Amino acid sequence: MIDSRFYDLAGPFSLGTLISDLDVGEVLNEKFLDESISRPSELSIAKKGAISFLSSAKHKTSIDGAKATACFTNEKLAPLLAEQHIIPIISNSPRAHFARVVSRLVHKKTLDVDGAAPKIAASAKIHSTAIVGAGAVISDGVTIGPYAVIGPGVTVGKNSVLESHVNVECAEIGEHSLIKFGAQLGGEGFGMDGDETGIVNLPHIGRVIIGDRVRIGTHSCIDRGFLGDTVIEDDVKIDNLVQVAHNCHIGTGTMIAAHSGISGSCIVGKNVRMGGAVGLADHINVGDGAQLAAAAGVMHNVPAGEIWSGVPAQPIRDHMRMISATRKLIQKKKHD
Repeated sequence: MIDSRFYDLAGPFSLGTLISDLDVGEVLNEKFLDESISRPSELSIAKKGAISFLSSAKHKTSIDGAKATACFTNEKLAPLLAEQHIIPIISNSPRAHFARVVSRLVHKKTLDVDGAAPKIAASAKIHSTAIVGAGAVISDGVTIGPYAVIGPGVTVGKNSVLESHVNVECAEIGEHSLIKFGAQLGGEGFGMDGDETGIVNLPHIGRVIIGDRVRIGTHSCIDRGFLGDTVIEDDVKIDNLVQVAHNCHIGTGTMIAAHSGISGSCIVGKNVRMGGAVGLADHINVGDGAQLAAAAGVMHNVPAGEIWSGVPAQPIRDHMRMISATRKLIQKKKHD
């Protein structure tokens, strides 16, 4: 879903127009070049008029039930799309070509665009130097500090506090939440790919959804989703200088200490405890109630309730046994 509070759709365009300057293989039939494309979408939820991409066989189940009009893909996966009556666009760089098309179809709203005046509750306290974008909704009891920037369409729930120099875009913030000095919510994530033209930034056209009673520390960054949303559930507590990348989902009651970094598309369960400087590789799942010791480098899924440590992270007992065995070997060598 493209949220109209944050983005404008530029289309529709004909498929032929969108791909005319891209180095892609022939579509199945020239008549398909006149098909109307109005929006980009994740393949699994795509409807008629949408364009998507599929670059890996491990995601081929997303074809099931998909109703996209067209999809960038490779030669091996193209027949599967055709079986679903989706036009396959053969590409050596499906994701990069999709990104270029997204940039043409979707434009992010900016502060200098005319629009509906923000709705600011009478009881809200907004510093005179703060900027509130068109269509934003600031609820009762909200406090917004000096030089904060609230982008177009952003909503801030009751009694939340946004300290000075906070920057929020493409986001919803729940009630009674605290966003500390200099935090960045809803910025574009770090996504890159390349094609015949060079490196392309992947446009992020999702949102950040912040629940109730959430605390986000000083200079922490929560990136908006690529196509979907980045979600921080109720009662999550995030320390200073933490990075949460695009499309992550952080469960209720989880606590994340300073300098931690969570890569894209990770799912962190409820009531997880993460020590300082923990790092998660992308697409990692951390189960409910798990604990990650400080500086753990997590490369594999962590089951619910387990305690992991080390680099690469492993169950803490295994890690401690490994350290003990290493020490014994060192001591033995010293005495040999």
